[in-house]
Amino acid sequence: MKKEDGTVLKIVKIILIGVLALWIMLTAPTGWIYDLWAGEGTGQGQKPGEGVRQIQTQEDVQAFFSEQIPATVSGGRPVPCPMVRLRDVEHAGTHYTGRRGSRRQVTISEYIAGDYPITQVQKISQWIVGGTYNRYHLMELEDGSYLCVYFDDYLMLTGTDSYPTGYVRNTTIQERQMLSGMAEDYNVDPLYVLDMYRHGKVSWMADTLLRFVVLVAVITIISVLWGIWRGRKEGEGRS
Repeated sequence: MKKEDGTVLKIVKIILIGVLALWIMLTAPTGWIYDLWAGEGTGQGQKPGEGVRQIQTQEDVQAFFSEQIPATVSGGRPVPCPMVRLRDVEHAGTHYTGRRGSRRQVTISEYIAGDYPITQVQKISQWIVGGTYNRYHLMELEDGSYLCVYFDDYLMLTGTDSYPTGYVRNTTIQERQMLSGMAEDYNVDPLYVLDMYRHGKVSWMADTLLRFVVLVAVITIISVLWGIWRGRKEGEGRS
């Protein structure tokens, strides 16, 4: 193997590891791991069990909210909203890193809001932070109206029409502002959101550790395979 070829391949290896590191630490979905033991029933974030009803019309929404009836939705492709929310809300706030004298202040926002209509750049940025934030969506109901829904983003990768159990709740200030802007184009009530996310299932510290362990394992495998491949190439070059 020529020296120049070896240098190029080393650069390719470094770039590959860098891209994988960013994807694993920032973007790779891990929510499915914590849902393996969620079970089935009427609990928020569980697979819908007996007693979970479908929200079909806008009139249903307030009734489901008033009586706190476990609910779910099904049907068409969700419409992405221009805002995401932290998966572990306990992580929100100001954090300090480093030692005394060189401490840095890092602020983690519970919400990241974008402009509406949502742009392709915003969609890409939402995807990049998908490991720590979940997107909001609008779901079309049978009467042609829409309902804001919130669930774990990994479900968008499964291609399923079945969503978890949730409960209708009042929107927060940030959610209401976002939905008020979208209400100009969609028949959606900014006062309600169907929350199907099992809050508390993810600890950002444990999740970060899990991602780091996976990253180390991936780098180790790449390094071993790289060494085997390079040894073979050098052997072929001497023969």
